[in-house]
Amino acid sequence: MMKKTLINMLILSVFAAPIANVSAKVSLQNQPLLLEPQTELMIEQEEDDGEALIGLGGGALLGALVGGPVGAIIGGFTGTLIGQSVSDTDTVKTQQQHIALQRQQLASLAAKQQASEQRAAEYALTQKQLDELLAEQHQLLSELALGMNVQFRTGSAELESHFLPQLDNVAKVMKRLSESNLELKGYADRRGDLAYNQALSEQRLLEVRGYLIKQGVAPERITTQAFGARMPLNDQQDSESDVFDRRVTLTMQPNQGLMASRVTE
Repeated sequence: MMKKTLINMLILSVFAAPIANVSAKVSLQNQPLLLEPQTELMIEQEEDDGEALIGLGGGALLGALVGGPVGAIIGGFTGTLIGQSVSDTDTVKTQQQHIALQRQQLASLAAKQQASEQRAAEYALTQKQLDELLAEQHQLLSELALGMNVQFRTGSAELESHFLPQLDNVAKVMKRLSESNLELKGYADRRGDLAYNQALSEQRLLEVRGYLIKQGVAPERITTQAFGARMPLNDQQDSESDVFDRRVTLTMQPNQGLMASRVTE
């Protein structure tokens, strides 16, 4: 009988605490009087502990039904932990959402960094290629300024294959430097008569000029002049010096019309 009485009292106390708490809140809400700061703090604390109180009451009731008065006390503490775990679960979920968002942001930043590094590598490669082209062009321009020679075999006007890449580069430079013209001068060695050597030097000029035009150089930018065997490089004629006389010399010249217009300005 005593045990039942204790159980009933515990059950009533469990339900009476939340009901009294709610009644107190309703009474305070209906009162127009201003509350002291300490009272407001207590009300806020009571609201925050709502989940814990629910857990406490539920745990005490469960403990009383299962284990009697001692079970009610133990169940009360267990219920408090259950109520607190509800709030902790919500906090964990929120933290997990923040962690997932941070991971997404890190992955996006890593992808952007990788793309930036790839662009930097491509830029460095392009810059290297440009430097090589500029160095090659500078060397070619230096040769053209002094006069670049294309050599020929004896009695032939056929272009040798190892001179074709050089002529290709000349054509590329001419297309880039639209303000310059190209002057071609043809020569022959002193073997044979003058008429034959004159014609041979003219044919060599036509071969070089025709190849440059095929590579995209405008015909009006190329001037030619044939000298035959009249202007040898060496006064003494021999087989070795004749090699250097069988040639076409390419020299880059500024556009005379453009130069004249700049002078008048």
